[in-house]
Amino acid sequence: MNSFLEKLKKFDDKSDNKLIILSIIVAVVMWTFVTTSTNPTANRTFRNLPLIIQNQDKLEDNGYTIVSKDEANTVSVRLTGSRNNLIGLDQSDIQASINVANVKEGINSLDVNIDTPTGIYVDHIDPKSINLNIQRIITKSMPVNIVIDDKLKDGKLVEVNEQRPKEIQISGPESIINKVDRIEAYINDAEYLDGKIHNVNVNVLDKGGKTVEGVDLDHKDINLSFLVYETKKVKVELKVRGELAEGYQASLKTLRPDQIVIKGQSLKNISKISTFPVNVSNIKASKSGEVKLDLPDGVEVYDGEDVINYRIDVNKKDSSEDE
Repeated sequence: MNSFLEKLKKFDDKSDNKLIILSIIVAVVMWTFVTTSTNPTANRTFRNLPLIIQNQDKLEDNGYTIVSKDEANTVSVRLTGSRNNLIGLDQSDIQASINVANVKEGINSLDVNIDTPTGIYVDHIDPKSINLNIQRIITKSMPVNIVIDDKLKDGKLVEVNEQRPKEIQISGPESIINKVDRIEAYINDAEYLDGKIHNVNVNVLDKGGKTVEGVDLDHKDINLSFLVYETKKVKVELKVRGELAEGYQASLKTLRPDQIVIKGQSLKNISKISTFPVNVSNIKASKSGEVKLDLPDGVEVYDGEDVINYRIDVNKKDSSEDE
């Protein structure tokens, strides 16, 4: 510095322009010297900055979603700036982000962006980029299967009386939705069989019966009520009305089936089921056909029709029988 001032003295005092220029140079040198010695440039590292994903809602509006990404949810950054600026800097003044507005389906590597106050510069970022797996969102409707625990059906017949809804709409990443095999509502408590409507949670399952995670449902439960019946196996009796033609007799009466399984609220006093009467008035030949069962109120045929086949074999009486 002293040698520089000595050189200045050698200039001609009458050279105003040169003096002005030299004065400016001296001022800049002095200012730089002062500022760098009193507020020097420094570095500062910030760790565990939260990583923000920008425009994720726009991505989903376009029908896509993030299936997976690198495990890093935070980043570390080394910043450069004046010492005074760095000392007053808070972690909340810095934002680390990736922008998914323009990503495509598949694996995408996105640079980490760091926003800092004016006069602060990014020297190093770790990690510098984040890998994302982007997939298309698909939606489909599936029926809800009602699964009733066998212990609740012991000696009883349990039927669904009311179910709302019968189908549920699921949506999610294509790879996850493709794993879904069925939707089930599992009934394992006798309180559900009281005839009242109950809310029952549903489960989204794969082929192995494991829960599929990451699926959105438009209904997470359904309304269910049940009817509970007794079942019983009974014989069928063929009823007829009228008399055969004179001199004829029924040699054989057959029914197919001759036993049926019935269901109802109370079957304790029912030992057999009769048909509606078959008219045999004045017939002289065998007769066959279908006839309906005369079922009591509240009783139905379980897993079958209320019509059976009959045959009445008719032949002439032996004349010796009349003597």
